Amino acid sequence: MSAIVDVLSPEYHNDLYSRYEVLRRDHPVYFDASRNIWMITRYDDVRRLLRHPEGTLNGETGHSYIPSLATSDGERHATVRKAVIGEFNRGVAEQLTPMIQSIADDLFNELPAAGDIDLYSNVILRLPQLFMTRFLGFPESEAGHWHALGEILMGADPASDAQPSATVALQVLDDFAAMVQHVLEEKRNHPGNDHLSWLVAREQAGVLTAEEVSIFANCLGFAGVDTTINLLGNGTGLLARFPEQRRKLIENPQLIDGAIEEMLRMEPPAQGLPRRLTADLELHGTTIPAGEEISLVFAAANHDPDHYPDPETFDIERANKDHLALGFGLHKCIGQHIARAESRAFFPRLLQKYPEYEVIESRWRLSHWARGYAALTIRA
Repeated sequence: MSAIVDVLSPEYHNDLYSRYEVLRRDHPVYFDASRNIWMITRYDDVRRLLRHPEGTLNGETGHSYIPSLATSDGERHATVRKAVIGEFNRGVAEQLTPMIQSIADDLFNELPAAGDIDLYSNVILRLPQLFMTRFLGFPESEAGHWHALGEILMGADPASDAQPSATVALQVLDDFAAMVQHVLEEKRNHPGNDHLSWLVAREQAGVLTAEEVSIFANCLGFAGVDTTINLLGNGTGLLARFPEQRRKLIENPQLIDGAIEEMLRMEPPAQGLPRRLTADLELHGTTIPAGEEISLVFAAANHDPDHYPDPETFDIERANKDHLALGFGLHKCIGQHIARAESRAFFPRLLQKYPEYEVIESRWRLSHWARGYAALTIRA
């Protein structure tokens, strides 16, 4: 059993869900000694602990370089979330849709009509990057910084002394944070019609502190970009693996919303959420002591056969859409509506231009927390 979890192994990522099946069935509370963390993999357990009604969880873990809404609780979490959530609701996402669609049109128009196409580099990466730079008000020349940060942070584990990239990641974070501070200072002096200017206005009104604005701007860039990149890539791979579902979506474009939810369930862009216990936790005959870290593994929970019939089948008309890919309750992803809007722009254009595409090259990123491609080339 010791080798079943090896998060930096290509074999692990290529065989991910069969390994999660073993964990769910035989070891629903599993201690991964390589990361010093307990993995919780059954749907009911993960959902209950996301709600944490007993107040046993706290987000201060060793597995995050950037303090964020996802890894915080209590008064600070409530204050920041309340102050910013209005800018991320469904109505705002609808207002942003023309911008997102325009970016998607430009990117797909640059691609050839047929041949071998590096979809990952040319569209999957660039659509979330370009959108986020315009949404936040960054120069478009800085677009690549968002994914560079997400790539190294989601692939590095600062809690592990054996992870050599942690030092490099900290330097990348320092450089990125300095760049964000520079742009924030510009917005304080010369506000514009963008989200960073809106955050600065909240700061100047006393709703948020300068530190909270900085933290949120940093984590929004890397989490919002990297997560959406993974969603677009993972969905592209799923539609290639299940051509009958792709054909159904082409013939019934009104099914796009259900298709996106099933993509999120089947291949969550984030594997899970790390938390730290502030009290002992009893689960399936195992006591996890206070102070220990746990991983609420969304990806395993979303394939739990006790909750989803035929969980390994990709079904864009699946009735049960209560997946945990974007969290749950107070820790539901704040950018969920924007991620869906980007997906609604991407997939119809992909299928319109390349209805019979096949994936000829793909490679999973070796990551502790993310589930996404490092490369994806199609043939059309």
